[in-house]
Amino acid sequence: MQQQRQEQTEAERRKRTKEVYEALIRAVDYNSGHMQPPLAKQTSVIGTLHGAGYGRFGLDELHKAITAARRNGDLFRATDDEGDTRLGINNAERLLEKIETNRSRVDEPRRDVIGLANRRRQQLRGDQDER
Repeated sequence: MQQQRQEQTEAERRKRTKEVYEALIRAVDYNSGHMQPPLAKQTSVIGTLHGAGYGRFGLDELHKAITAARRNGDLFRATDDEGDTRLGINNAERLLEKIETNRSRVDEPRRDVIGLANRRRQQLRGDQDER
């Protein structure tokens, strides 16, 4: 009986972790591009997750999801010229799309953040060239 309960608890934990992870990726995608810079502010992403009800998992679990997404290669982190931590989708094509939509919709785009996104695109393309 105890074994079954532990397995159920572990399954619930894995399900919750996956739910937070997937919500994190969506929040980064939602908070970047178009009228916003191509990389999302980490604080905005966490605020979006809290507003969507994921705050019930706590900041620690949200930060663990960020770490896991970076480790898995789904997201990357950079610091902009104002010292804000930014999160971006770790995909060269998606980054280009976010850069282009931002530049086409904003009169004065954040060049520093666009530069961070472009550097990451170059790194990602370099990885592909080496294969």
